Amino acid sequence: MLVTPFDAREITVLISAVFVMACSLRFRRDLMRIPNWRMLNGAMICLVIGGLSTVLEHLLSYELFNLVEHFAYFLQSLALASWALGLPRNAR
Repeated sequence: MLVTPFDAREITVLISAVFVMACSLRFRRDLMRIPNWRMLNGAMICLVIGGLSTVLEHLLSYELFNLVEHFAYFLQSLALASWALGLPRNAR
């Protein structure tokens, strides 16, 4: 399969994901006050994995990192959805 060079938007997504993760580490105590904060943290980790896989798929094994990228974004969606749906119940 022909692998195209990565787009600047993919680098922007990776930089943004790393920035969000760095902020969450910096403000960890504040983040821990959010109900069910572990789901949010897991979603952020999946965002970084997805962004990193997006860039790596152009440099290494395309099929493998493309699969990892889409699976990470799928897990991120599940984590955010379960956090959002569980938030009112846990906020009591």
